[in-house]
Amino acid sequence: MSKKNPFTKSIIIIGCNRSGTTLLFRNLSSHPACYSLYIESQDIFYKHYPVNDARGDKVTDTPSPGVISDITACFYKKTKNYEYFKDIAILKHIPKKILQRPVCSLYKKRPLRLVEKTPANCFRVPLLVKLFPDAKFIFLVRRGEDVVSSLMEGWKNWSKVEDSKSWSYTKWHYLLPPGWSQMKGKTLQEICAFQWVESNLTAYNDLNKYCKNKFILLRHEDMINNPQKRYEQLRQYCQLPASAFFNSIISRIKNRIFTTGGSKPRAEKWRDLHFKEIESVKHIIEPVNKKFYGD
Repeated sequence: MSKKNPFTKSIIIIGCNRSGTTLLFRNLSSHPACYSLYIESQDIFYKHYPVNDARGDKVTDTPSPGVISDITACFYKKTKNYEYFKDIAILKHIPKKILQRPVCSLYKKRPLRLVEKTPANCFRVPLLVKLFPDAKFIFLVRRGEDVVSSLMEGWKNWSKVEDSKSWSYTKWHYLLPPGWSQMKGKTLQEICAFQWVESNLTAYNDLNKYCKNKFILLRHEDMINNPQKRYEQLRQYCQLPASAFFNSIISRIKNRIFTTGGSKPRAEKWRDLHFKEIESVKHIIEPVNKKFYGD
């Protein structure tokens, strides 16, 4: 780790939109040892790597030392830790606005443990390895039918339409795989299946190529079904210290479901919402499902 890099042992969450990455990000950002932007970091990346009509969000060039320095400096400037005192009995009940936020600069000392989550990072793994060379990567997957259905709901929400039949393309939403501009005339389910397939395959291939021994693959369904066990395994994998506050967050995980657009998550919801549409793209989804779920 370079002495100039303000981060060490960072935790980078990789996963397609609507795969449970926000829930995982919010939970890990609540660990008192971690620093976070608490939001996605698109603006930081787009400053140097704007969307390309052919490559979309994919970054293919090697960053210069100046770019690495600028991006990490932006992260350092914007990152915060609102839970720093939560494991200290005498201080943990003091509201963030009274103590934690105003005095953040007093305990914000390099190097920091950053938690980062931006779905378009599925296409930036080679760049992220250069930015955070000793990071731990978490690759989170979720079944294709559920993700595609949720993406469709999100697209409709952003487009302000009630059903897939009345939907027509006006503006792209969520991550942009290479070749995205050629998908504009496709059906909504084809676009969403394309996003899920390309983001997962690109991320998985790049993680194996650039940081084979520095990432863990997790399934969203496992994280939800047994959160205490899975998060404890994840805490140990990330080498985070034991934390009573973090444990309390995980114990309430079923009340901490986050979604942007669409309705509250529930098992097999796609069958009620988009069964016919998703059946029409099942041949696209199924090979990738088998890769990560084996059935």
